[in-house]
Amino acid sequence: MNHEKLYTFAAALIALTLFASSGHAKDRINIIYPSISGLILGLWITKDAGLFDQHGLDVNLIYIQSASAVMQAMLGGEAPIVLAGGTPVIDLGLEGGDAVFIGAVATVPAFYVMTVPEIRTVGDLKGKSVGVTRFGSSSDFTMRQVLKKHGLEAVRDVPIVQIAGGMQGMAAALLKRAIFAAPFSPPTNIEVEKGGGKLLVDMGKAGIAFPHVSVVTTRAYIKKNRSLVRAMLRAYSAGIKTMVSDKTRAINVLRKYTRSNDTEVLETTYQFALDYIARIPRPPRDGIVEILKESKNLKAKDVKPEQFIDDSLVRELEQSGLYR
Repeated sequence: MNHEKLYTFAAALIALTLFASSGHAKDRINIIYPSISGLILGLWITKDAGLFDQHGLDVNLIYIQSASAVMQAMLGGEAPIVLAGGTPVIDLGLEGGDAVFIGAVATVPAFYVMTVPEIRTVGDLKGKSVGVTRFGSSSDFTMRQVLKKHGLEAVRDVPIVQIAGGMQGMAAALLKRAIFAAPFSPPTNIEVEKGGGKLLVDMGKAGIAFPHVSVVTTRAYIKKNRSLVRAMLRAYSAGIKTMVSDKTRAINVLRKYTRSNDTEVLETTYQFALDYIARIPRPPRDGIVEILKESKNLKAKDVKPEQFIDDSLVRELEQSGLYR
């Protein structure tokens, strides 16, 4: 299905969701999220625990797997607030788009880089192929940054291979030694470990900034609906606190949204959420800097990261004492 068809489907789904809702005094909005992942746990808990309702919001959560369809739905007004990866937001901004980061979900590459047993250090990858889901993806950014941090140049020193089939495809390729390392997240990292793979780099501890998933809207929407957007961030922040403090609820929410009853997968995914989800959702300035450095768009060298950020809402919440 091409991007135009995906967007048409997404718009139809959103319209049906809106018309299915009964009218009442709460502000009604759709929020789209891009993946079934532990990184979305805070949003799921916010909805499941009724925290959006407590802050005067009637929120419909919609899952759309295509990054381009997510951004098009936001820019078209069907879903004014979305969770999205950083690169599409910056790409749009460089071409004059109005999208802006207002909060952060994960501010580092949210992956565990796994390898085969004989690889002991990143340096051991020299001359050996590593895998990514597709060029330009977050997995691609992650592998290139890991190599760079350890003095290796992607392609010249370490071939990067685009692997079909997402993380499952990369897992199969790694365990067959068609590649020697790749980034994974739950539950695929569990499968790799059981197959004999091992952890090489925990990206949560690698010191590399990246807006892996962020809260995104447009400046125009903030201007017209500032109190609503602030309420959304306040509710989401309460959801993060609940995620951290109430493991039982968090596991039950994961079970509901991932449709998994596997205890090991649920426990690992919950730990992944704790490892990578930002407790204070400040927009990811440092990560934006890194994307601009890597961008092939000639305009990237002439812009400042602040062009893509409105951190005033989170700052207001901080000043109110919300995160103490």
